[in-house]
Amino acid sequence: MAKKKKTAANPARGFATTSVASKPKPENIIADAPIKEAAPAPSKESAATPEPATPTTSSQVEAPKDEVAPTPEELEAQLERDELQLLVEKHAAKVRRECHRHVSKYQTERRVLRGQSHPVTVQDWLPSDVLDSIVSLAQAESNDSNRRQGQQSLLKTLTEEDAMSRLWALDLTLRDLGFSQEHTVPVLKWLCANAASVEASSSIWGLQEALEWLALDQCEGHLFSYEEMRPKPSTVDTPETSRPTTPSPEPPVNGAPISNKTTLETSKTATLGISTPSTPTPSESDQTDVYVSDLDSDIELDALVSTYLKIKGKLYEIDPQLAEPNPRKPAKGAKSKKAVPAPKQSPAVRKLLSQLQQITSDALFDGYEAEAQWPTRRNEIAQTQAARRQQGGTRSTDPEKKEDEDDAEPVALAKAGRALSVTSHSVNGDDDDVDLLGGMFSAVPGQSATADIVSEDANAENVALRDFGKVSGVSPRKVLEEAVRSRDPSARLAYKMISPTTYTCRHSVTIIWSKDHDIEYDEDIPGVICSKNKRQVRFDAITVAAVSVDQSENYISVAALFSISAASSKEEKVYLRLPSNWRELYREFLEHRQTRLDAADREAIKYYRSIIQDQIETEESDGVVLTNRFKLRNQAATSSSTSNSGYNTPVRQHDGLRELWAQKASTPSYQRMLFGRSNLPVFGFRDSILSTIDKNQVTIICGETGCGKSTQIPSFVLEHELSQGKACKVFCTEPRRISAISLAQRVSEELGEGPKDVGTMRSLVGYAIRLESKTCSQTRLVYATVGVVLRMLESSGGLQEVTHLVIDEVHERSIDSDFLLVILRSLMERRPELKVVLMSATIDATRFSRYLNDAPILTVPGRTFPVQTRYLEDAIELTHYAGTSETPRNTSDDDEHDGITIDKSGIPSKLPGYSPATRNALSTYDEYAIDYDLVVRLIETVAYDPQLSLFSSAVLVFLPGIAEIRQLNNLLVSHPVFSTNWFIYPLHSTISSEDQQAAFLVPPPGVRKIVLATNIAETGVTIPDITCVVDTGKHKEMRFDERRQLSRLTQSFISRANAKQRRGRAGRVQEGLCFHLFTKYRHDNLMAEQQTPEMLRLSLQDLVMRTKICKLGDIEATLALALDPPSSRNIRRAIDALIEVDALTPGEDLTPLGRQIAKLPLDAHLGKLVLLASAFACVDVAITIAAILSSKSPFLTPFGAKQRADIARLAFKKGDSDLLTTYNAYKAWRAVCTTPGRSEMQFCHKNFLSPQNLGNIEDLKAQLLSSLVDAGFLQLTPDERRAMNRYRSTSRYRVFVDVPAQYDIHSDNDLLVNSVIATAFYPKILTREGKGWRNISNNQTVSLAPTSVNKGSSTAKFLSYYHIMQSSNKFYNAHSTSIAHPLPMVLMVAADMDFKLHAGVISLPGNVLRFAVRDWRAAVALKVLRRRVKEILANSWKNPARQLGEREKEWVGLFFKMFGDRFEKDERVRERAGGKGK
Repeated sequence: MAKKKKTAANPARGFATTSVASKPKPENIIADAPIKEAAPAPSKESAATPEPATPTTSSQVEAPKDEVAPTPEELEAQLERDELQLLVEKHAAKVRRECHRHVSKYQTERRVLRGQSHPVTVQDWLPSDVLDSIVSLAQAESNDSNRRQGQQSLLKTLTEEDAMSRLWALDLTLRDLGFSQEHTVPVLKWLCANAASVEASSSIWGLQEALEWLALDQCEGHLFSYEEMRPKPSTVDTPETSRPTTPSPEPPVNGAPISNKTTLETSKTATLGISTPSTPTPSESDQTDVYVSDLDSDIELDALVSTYLKIKGKLYEIDPQLAEPNPRKPAKGAKSKKAVPAPKQSPAVRKLLSQLQQITSDALFDGYEAEAQWPTRRNEIAQTQAARRQQGGTRSTDPEKKEDEDDAEPVALAKAGRALSVTSHSVNGDDDDVDLLGGMFSAVPGQSATADIVSEDANAENVALRDFGKVSGVSPRKVLEEAVRSRDPSARLAYKMISPTTYTCRHSVTIIWSKDHDIEYDEDIPGVICSKNKRQVRFDAITVAAVSVDQSENYISVAALFSISAASSKEEKVYLRLPSNWRELYREFLEHRQTRLDAADREAIKYYRSIIQDQIETEESDGVVLTNRFKLRNQAATSSSTSNSGYNTPVRQHDGLRELWAQKASTPSYQRMLFGRSNLPVFGFRDSILSTIDKNQVTIICGETGCGKSTQIPSFVLEHELSQGKACKVFCTEPRRISAISLAQRVSEELGEGPKDVGTMRSLVGYAIRLESKTCSQTRLVYATVGVVLRMLESSGGLQEVTHLVIDEVHERSIDSDFLLVILRSLMERRPELKVVLMSATIDATRFSRYLNDAPILTVPGRTFPVQTRYLEDAIELTHYAGTSETPRNTSDDDEHDGITIDKSGIPSKLPGYSPATRNALSTYDEYAIDYDLVVRLIETVAYDPQLSLFSSAVLVFLPGIAEIRQLNNLLVSHPVFSTNWFIYPLHSTISSEDQQAAFLVPPPGVRKIVLATNIAETGVTIPDITCVVDTGKHKEMRFDERRQLSRLTQSFISRANAKQRRGRAGRVQEGLCFHLFTKYRHDNLMAEQQTPEMLRLSLQDLVMRTKICKLGDIEATLALALDPPSSRNIRRAIDALIEVDALTPGEDLTPLGRQIAKLPLDAHLGKLVLLASAFACVDVAITIAAILSSKSPFLTPFGAKQRADIARLAFKKGDSDLLTTYNAYKAWRAVCTTPGRSEMQFCHKNFLSPQNLGNIEDLKAQLLSSLVDAGFLQLTPDERRAMNRYRSTSRYRVFVDVPAQYDIHSDNDLLVNSVIATAFYPKILTREGKGWRNISNNQTVSLAPTSVNKGSSTAKFLSYYHIMQSSNKFYNAHSTSIAHPLPMVLMVAADMDFKLHAGVISLPGNVLRFAVRDWRAAVALKVLRRRVKEILANSWKNPARQLGEREKEWVGLFFKMFGDRFEKDERVRERAGGKGK
């Protein structure tokens, strides 16, 4: 077994011999040196110099014997060796320990985690053609220089020492996972060049990236299977001694693996500066005599066998391994760490091998004849070599070699003839022995261990005789038996004496295992050879003999114990049970092993450092190194620029501003308007207001409704500043868009400007709202919504140019205005020159004053006429209203009463002074509904009752929302009483600015007007000629639903403060009349005094994101500064929700996605849904679903008709999704509404749908679409933009929202839409558990809502949901569920997904779900596709308007193709199933 003998003689062992035979033959450079052991153990000095003696030619042997000083090259080599040894001692043990630990961990993960994972059938989603396209596209990108611009070499992220150790650990790990050196070398170099992309926190640096790269680029034909544990490379072929460290620069010949031992020798020879002999060796000169070319013509048939033997003989002389490769396969189950290494081959060897291959490939070559003659030829060569060595040994008189020999005289074993006779006997074979040990020790060429001895050192082989002393304690044989049986109780040991005599006794021991074992043998034991075959391993003592049979058995027992235990960390202390004398022998073996490993490790470190240095040289040659001076070239210019703190005050414009104002004030139109302004109550307080503002940074002004504060105070400030020539910019915030527009136009008119001058160079006044802004460089007074001012504060410039900030209607306590005050408190400290004015009609001024450092308070009285106040009972009494004959109203699927608590009734039990008819009507009256019939009849009565008609010139009706406005508008327009001489104006923020202005105009004589408005008309806008108010007593507001844990737009009763404001609208020009359509009892006893601040009733997600955008610091600490701070529980809930949707990082930093979600009027999950839909071209379905979940379900469940309602709902079932089912019903309703001749009411009644809820959904859709356009995610053409404006410009009839076709390509693909929903709602995912469901985010067991279309379905394994609610029977029900598919979840959900490529397991964050993939290549393809999709999305979040590049379009195309093909396949299956059903 020539290969094993080579293993036994490591080149690093030259120091350990006691006598070194002279080697005059140059061929022994490649052959291993014979091993000789002396009786004493090797000295520490020899152990410290493990470098092998460099083989020399005969001419070099005769070199001068005087000691000479080492050359500089030798000194340099020694220093390098010492440095490498220090690194080995520092890192080797740790690297191997970590590698072994992690490989064991990886194997355990592969076995355990796959059993805990849900299998993913990748083939169903990624057919082979799509998979190949993904891999080829990834390969193209890896070679694309454009994707390598971010390269960063290893030394830019790590020190050289750390980089080397990490490469080493990675290399060993990849080898243990079954990859060869051919695979690992390129990946190490690639990782060095792309270190920046490597995850630094991984346990083995670069492992996942290496596995990915190998799958894509370098491992064609290599099977890395997840289903079976890949065994380690067999230790039969790869002993520990031949651990590959440095890849050979020469390619393997005939597929032979590369040996590192020869590489080690040659590299050390080169390092020491010793030149190789230039004289050709005998084998080299001989081989030139034979030239093998075309065999058909150059060599006769009879000469083929003789030529074959001649060439093979030359190879045998050079190295027996070359002539006799081991043909047997490794034992099944045997494992080792490394692949088979091959010796480095000189050009002469390669030429001989090539000639040999040419002969054997000849069809006429008689291989049997050649093999029959080869043993004789081999024995002749062995005899000749032995004779040469014996002669060389007698001639050798080198004193240095004599000094190296130990004192004990070696005892000669046997003569060459005896050895050869033993060999010849073995050739003919003892069949029993061969059968017993599997032929491991037969003398057949390439298989005989004894032949190894002869071939390497026939006559000159000497045996060192050692006396180990008496045994005290447990004998080594006993220790070995116990160690073997602890691993395998049925194992057997067989001892056999192999020496011819007992006085120089040598033994062999054979361990016969009863089953396969994962044992890593150390086969490089001095004086012992190790041979393995299947479940047997045999150890033979070769060069060390003992003085007795017992000592010989104990010696070979210690060797065997060392071999099976040395490589195992668990068995490293087994030798302590040995007696002291045998313990010393075991330590000798350990020192030899350590020396060998150190030598290999030094070469390994040297190689890894060379990889790093090569990369650095490549980067330096390829690129230009930017010096620090060059990088900082712009710093001087930047630092010298003027600081822009505060606002700019252009002094040179002072005179121009004064002249500008003088010119404005002198116009006739200004003087005419000034006369009207002087009649307002606030005008008399002008001087005191301006004086207070000048003296204080904050001023609070309480002005009653109608005093003129919203128009006059900003004008006072503007006029005052301009008249003094001071540059100023006044911003006045309003809670609503329509307020900002109407006030800006009124103030512009009062300044004497034209009706259409607002926002132009002819005007000082402008306005700024979300979708519309009219300002210019000339603008000095801007009316803006609070949201616009907050956006300005989010930008880097902030409010630097603003000198005065007026905050109007602070009493409304919107979340924006309260947050604005939080920001202003810190802003005013940085900008003491900024003036802030707070204004409101009804305000708790003292609280605001304390909040803002005791700011002064000014009170301005109002100018209103008395208003008669009447309530619901008065309206019924006046109109003789008997109530509607409709059945009790339906409940929606949400099973709630519009968010209004109904535990207390506002209908009093006693109503003295009212007729029985009124009391009867009230007893059955639904005070929570909007009674349109009563409103119409009330207006009609006021208009034509002689006593009330004087109040009918202008009627203002307060309604909750646009849907109610539209419904009442339709009733009034179709009513014959109001068909002539009446103007009906809707007033809502979604209606275009031009249409709304008509509501403020006084109608001509003989014509009366009705204005339908929401709470916008309470304080936000003033319609001066209103004389009668009809107040339904309700408004819509966003509330955070504690039960559902989500925000919803709900309808609720107003507060008493709101009612007072609404009453006041009727007394501006004369005595007024107000009807509150709620009872006086409710007003006095049940209504809240003030409206609840939004900060206490809304989800704080938007506020949290704005806190991060404005960089205000810690979220909880910032929001705690609010006037009414929210609870820390609500803040924490908002932060957690934002982290879930990737809007915030776990460190609470805002992500690009979070910045975009903050622009949408939706909660985080719905905002993400809409944004993802814009990227995946399914916008219509997404904004419809978002609108449905933000308002109310269109499905109704009438009392007593639940079963029929459920059947109607299931008729719309689509895509195993409650949300798609609702969307399907919405589409059917829309088709009915847009089809002439079809009745909307009939359709809705038949299908239990609410037309009002569907109308609300359509209105919300329009708002969401405009938000997406405003955020830049939808790019509209001018025609599309006009169409969207047309929707906003009408309220008299319904116009449906049309999403541009290019953004709605995939709304019909249920698979893609459900995947987008699951991605947006993650981690709101349910997984099936038995017959029920488990919530992955908290492991809570839940059931599905009774109305869910997935109730009772067995097809879905995973569902997404929007909210979970506790039902009356205490069960938790999941609502709005949709099927979620595993593979799309892998590709799309979560910010981070853990791809364990070594195990084929993909884990969601927190290991809440695991998926197992069968194929390594498919796992890598999924990882790459996911990464590219995530990159494209991330770029979209950063720049919504960007166009995709060509490569990005290819990735997106593959992504859509995957969904399209799977959807078409499923549709075909459904069609076939439907056909069979029919």
